Amino acid sequence: MALDSLECKPDLKNFNTEKTAFLKEFNVQYGYGGKIEQIREEEYPQLKGAVFLDHAATTTYAKSVLISFTTDLINNLYGNPHANSPSSQLCNQRLDKVRDRVLRHFNANPGDYQVIFTQNATAAIKLVGEMFPWTSDQSSYKYLRESHNSLIGLRRFAEEADAKLIKAITEDDFICLFENDPKTESIQCDNHYSTNALPRVGLIDSPHGTQQEFQNTYQQETSIQNNIIYNLFAYPAQCNFSGLRFPLNWIQKIKRFNKNNNSKTLVLLDAAAYVSSSLLSLSEVDTSPDFVTISFYKMFGFPTGLGALIVKNELEPILRKRYFGGGTLDSIVYDRPWQKFRKSLHERYEDGTVNFLDIISLDHAFDTSERLYNNFDLIKNHVTSLIIYLSRSMKSLRHYNGQPVCYIYSNRDFSNNTLQGPVFSFNAKRADGSWVGYLELERLASVNNIHIRTGRLCNPGSSARWTKLDSEDIIDSFYNGKTCHDDQDMWNGKPAGTIRISVGAMTTIDDILIWMDFFKKYYVEVAPSSVMNNSISFSQNLVLEKVTLFPIKSCHGFSISPSTSWPITSKGLMYDREWMLVDAGNGRALSQKRFPRMTLICPEIIRDKGLLAVSAPDKEPLYIGLNIYPNTVEFSTCSSQVCGDKIQTCVYTSSEINEWFSSFLNVSCRLARHASMKDNSLLQHRFIKSYFNVPDNMHLSLSNESPFLIISHSSVNYINKKIIEGGNQEVEPDCFRGNFLIKGTKEFEEDQWKFVKFDEQVFKIIGPCRRCNMTCINHKTAEVAKEPYSTLALCRQFNGKIHFGQHMIHVPELSEKPYLIKKKCPNLIRIFFS
Repeated sequence: MALDSLECKPDLKNFNTEKTAFLKEFNVQYGYGGKIEQIREEEYPQLKGAVFLDHAATTTYAKSVLISFTTDLINNLYGNPHANSPSSQLCNQRLDKVRDRVLRHFNANPGDYQVIFTQNATAAIKLVGEMFPWTSDQSSYKYLRESHNSLIGLRRFAEEADAKLIKAITEDDFICLFENDPKTESIQCDNHYSTNALPRVGLIDSPHGTQQEFQNTYQQETSIQNNIIYNLFAYPAQCNFSGLRFPLNWIQKIKRFNKNNNSKTLVLLDAAAYVSSSLLSLSEVDTSPDFVTISFYKMFGFPTGLGALIVKNELEPILRKRYFGGGTLDSIVYDRPWQKFRKSLHERYEDGTVNFLDIISLDHAFDTSERLYNNFDLIKNHVTSLIIYLSRSMKSLRHYNGQPVCYIYSNRDFSNNTLQGPVFSFNAKRADGSWVGYLELERLASVNNIHIRTGRLCNPGSSARWTKLDSEDIIDSFYNGKTCHDDQDMWNGKPAGTIRISVGAMTTIDDILIWMDFFKKYYVEVAPSSVMNNSISFSQNLVLEKVTLFPIKSCHGFSISPSTSWPITSKGLMYDREWMLVDAGNGRALSQKRFPRMTLICPEIIRDKGLLAVSAPDKEPLYIGLNIYPNTVEFSTCSSQVCGDKIQTCVYTSSEINEWFSSFLNVSCRLARHASMKDNSLLQHRFIKSYFNVPDNMHLSLSNESPFLIISHSSVNYINKKIIEGGNQEVEPDCFRGNFLIKGTKEFEEDQWKFVKFDEQVFKIIGPCRRCNMTCINHKTAEVAKEPYSTLALCRQFNGKIHFGQHMIHVPELSEKPYLIKKKCPNLIRIFFS
C-alpha cells in the first residue's frame, strides 16, 4: 500500500517493525503465497488511499470482474430468458451454467438442491416465510437470539399463520431443546426455556378466492404427508454483529429429532455473513439445512442486488406457492381461480424476469475470485491471520492507569475460525471508565478515510446481549424519541450499539496497522486528560471581528457590514437559519455532510428591499421575498426532521425556486421555511436541548443546538498551529460556522466565560459546541479534508465529546432595547461568576 496517499499516515518506523513481525508469524496463512500486494495494487484501485474495514457489510469488487463482464456484454446479445429467440436461448444457457456453478461452489448435488435467485439474502429469507408449510395453531417458529432482523422478520409469517409458538432462543436453550434424548424430550418444550414467547396474532382472512384454494390445497397435501406438522428453526452460521459462528452440526441434531416425532423441524441457515470468507459444504444432504440464504455482494462485491435461496428438492411437495408472477406457470385462466405451476422449484418461485445480466456477471465474479485467491480455504486462512492479529492488538491496549481500552463483544477464541469469523466488535472506554461514543469514533475514522461500521447493525438480540440494553430499554427509548438511525449513541449510560471492524479477502496487514495507529493516537490515553483551565484571566482590547448569520441551514454564511445594526430575536439573529432545504421525497433536512456543495450556495439578506438573494457558481441569482409567510398560496406544509426533531415546515411550491436548488445540488429538493415573524401557530416548535443550562421550552429555530455561537480567533489560531505541525493545511474561522467571531482573547479563554456583553446586549454562555466532521468541508471549494476535526479530536476532547466554541442565549432582562447587534461594538465586556 502506498502510505503517502493516506489521510491517516502512521509512524513509519513502528509500522515497518510491526509488519515485519506479523509476516514472520503468519507467513504461511497470510497473503496467498506472497501475492496480496500485487492483487491489491492491480485489482483494487478504488482502495488507494482508503482503509476499508467493513467487509461484513459488503466486500469490494475486483477490477477484472467489471472488465470481463463488460466485454461479455459487448460481444454477446442476451435477451429476456422467457422468450425463444436466439438471444433468449443464449441467456438461458448462461443462467443454467451459473446455477450449476453456485451448486458446485457449495458442494451441492443438483439432484438434492436447487438455486432460486432473489434480490438479496433478505428476499431469500422472505421467500422461505412465504413458501413454508405453516399449520394453523400447530407450527412453531424458533430463531436464535443473534439473528439478523431479516430472520426475526419471519415471525410475521408465523403470526399470520397463527403459529402455536414463536420464540427467540439462546445457545443454552438449543441444548435444552435438541440435545436431550429424543425419545423422552418433545421438541415443543412449551415455555420451559428462558426467552418469553411472543404474543400470537390472528390470521387476517384473505379477500381473494384463490388464496383460499391455496390454503385448502395445502391442508390436503399436509394430510397426505402422514399429518406431519412442520416447524421452522432459523439461525445464522455467523452473527453479523459479533462474528460469532454457531455450530453447523446443530442441523444434524435437529434431524435426529425429526425421526422420532410426528412433527418435523426444518432448518433455515442464514449463510450470508459466513460464506463471504468460508466455504459451506452441502454435500451431506441428510445433515444439511433445508434452506440456505446467501448474498453475492458479500462474497464478491459485485453484482449487487442479487442473492439466492438454496432449497432441498425433497421439499417440493409441501412448499406453498402464494403470489405468482410471469414465468412461473404452465397454464392459467383469467376468470376463475385455476392455474398450474411449473415443476422445478426455481421456475415456480422466480416470479417475473430474473436479474439475468447480474446473474451472468456472477459467472465472471467466480472466475476472478478463483484466479486471484484460488479457493475460499485460502481466503479463510488469510482473514483469520488478520483477525488474530487485530484482536490480540486491540485486547492488549491499556490506558496510562492500566484500564483496558476495549470492551469486546465476543467470548470466542479468535484463532479458531470455526467459532469466530473475521469480525471484531467492541466499544471503547476512556481511562476513567466512561464510554467513548461510537458515532464520534466513526466520524473521526471517516475524515481519515477509514471505513468502519457502527450501530445496532440490524441485530437487536446481539445488541441486547452485549450492550445490556434489554427490550424494555429499547421500547422506552423509542417512545422517548430514539430510533435506529439517529445520532444518539448512548442510552441510560450504555452504548446503544457497537463498533465493528471486519476484514475480507483483499484486506492487508497495512490496513490493520493503519487502523491500530489511528485508534491508539486518538483513544489510548497515555497521561491524564487535559481539562479546561479554571483560572480566569482578563484580556484587553477585545474586538467583535465578524457577525455572521446563516439564512439557509447548512449553506454559506452571510456576514453583516460594519455599519449595519442587526435585530436579535429569542431564536437568534433575525433570519438566521430560518430556511432549509428538504428532500422532496421524505422531508428530511439536507446537510453539508451529505451534500458538501451546499456550502457554495450563498444567501444574502437585503433587508431594505425585503429580499433573500441566493447565488451559486454558474447560476443566475434567485430572489425570494422576505415577507411571504405561511398564510399565502406559495406555501404548503410538510413534516420535516432536523437533528432528530420532527417539525412542521412551510415549503415553497414554486417550481422556479425548487428547480434552482435541485439543479445545483443534483438532488430533488424543496426550499422550506420555519417562520418566526408572522403567525406560525400551526407550526411545531423546536426547543433548546435539555442538556444545556437553560429554562425549559426555550424556542429554537433550525440551528442544531442553540440560537447563538461564539468563536475566538485566537482559539482558531491555536488549532491551526497544531494542524500545520501535523503537516496539513490550516483552516479558516468560517469553517466553525460561528455567529460571533472575536479577537483579542487568549486561546480558549471563552471556555471560562459565563456572560458576554456586546455593547448593551447581554448573552449567557450555556455550554460548549460539540463538533462533528462538517467542519472539514472547505466553505469556498466544497472539498472535504480531515482537518480540523482530526486535530480537534486530539486537543479538544472532553468526556468523549469534541468541543470548540461556546453556545449562548440572549438575556433580554439584562439588555437594553432595541435588541440590536453591531459589528463595531465600542466595548466587549465579560462578566464572571464562580
